[in-house]
Amino acid sequence: MKIVLVLLNGSEEARAALHHGVLEAALRGARLRMVAAWDVPSSILGSGVAAEEVFDEFHGEADRLIEEGIEYAHNLDPTVELETRIVQGQPAQVFLSESKRADLVVMARGAHGSLKELVVGSITRYMLGHALCPILVVRTRLIEE
Repeated sequence: MKIVLVLLNGSEEARAALHHGVLEAALRGARLRMVAAWDVPSSILGSGVAAEEVFDEFHGEADRLIEEGIEYAHNLDPTVELETRIVQGQPAQVFLSESKRADLVVMARGAHGSLKELVVGSITRYMLGHALCPILVVRTRLIEE
């Protein structure tokens, strides 16, 4: 079966990608795979305060993103088959690895021209240069809630 991959991180761009990912999966008769990557920042690890509770908190945030993604996707089109993955690791590397098993990656780019775009858009730019399948990049302002 075809796989449409969407990468969740809680941003407005990820919500736009999810929206279009659901639509693309429905159009293609594909399964929608939602992936949330999580990792404890090295600044926290280096401080010596990264107890098990810290790891649980970051993993819990990824769980929350997946649950929200499931709800959003079901509300948009309950006929789309969903699968989810929560993976520990740096988002760009996780997403690149996940693209090996996808037919299409859907990502979004913000409609702003600020430092936020540089940070938020860095994974999209990375994937454009390295992904192992086609990528659909949408702009956040193209969806209406």
